[in-house]
Amino acid sequence: MRIENAGPVADESDEDRRRHYRRVRRFGFLDHAAAPACRAERADIGCEPSGEPPMSASLSRYLKDFSAPKIELTRMTPKYFPDLEADFPAADRSPQRPTMPEIDVEAERREAFVQGRAEAAAELTLEHQRELAELKARHAEELDAVKHRLAEETASKLAAGFAEITERLALALGDQTARVLAPVMEEALIKRAVEDLATMIRQGIGAGEGLTITVKGSPVLFEALKQHMDDDMLAFRHVATDDIDLTVEMGEAVLVTRMAAWSETVRKVLA
Repeated sequence: MRIENAGPVADESDEDRRRHYRRVRRFGFLDHAAAPACRAERADIGCEPSGEPPMSASLSRYLKDFSAPKIELTRMTPKYFPDLEADFPAADRSPQRPTMPEIDVEAERREAFVQGRAEAAAELTLEHQRELAELKARHAEELDAVKHRLAEETASKLAAGFAEITERLALALGDQTARVLAPVMEEALIKRAVEDLATMIRQGIGAGEGLTITVKGSPVLFEALKQHMDDDMLAFRHVATDDIDLTVEMGEAVLVTRMAAWSETVRKVLA
């Protein structure tokens, strides 16, 4: 079969025409009558011959034409496989793709907003519960620390208070005891002092001292002293005074009790 070159196709693009002329330039023109027109068109699109000698017509007839075939679309049948389509009725054919439903964008936005709000609320609730649990744990620790510190301070203050109360109680009991025992002790001391004074007077009389005895002091103590003296021959001269002590003068000897000093000591202790 002989393939003749009919020149460039009118419907081809510039790139197809360049590719066609490159092939023709390489293998030679099949139709020498169309060569001038081809050269002119080749010059218009910027393709220059390479300078190589054209291929002979006898050899080029055996080469395949690589140019794009021209297809008449008006001659194409609307159905590529009429026999196959005739075998299947229209009822058995697969239905057309169903129409997609319309999407309400505002409804989708509202639904997404509500869903996001619910998820955010749940997340915030969990976060709040976690922070609240941590706060309660920290508060419990601080409360235990405060309780421990207050317990130690209370124990220390109670110990100091007990010591102070014990000391005050001891002083108060001692004071009250001294006040209660003071009259008894004073009476016993007076009795003992009078007895000792009588003994000393008897010893002085036995030593040959004068028989006139001068006694200075309270009448009560003077009478108590006379009761301890059995000798009726003794002459007593009493000089009444407000002093708590008894003073006995026998010649040059002077005997004095120390009850006033003891009373002063007791008064200082009770004060």
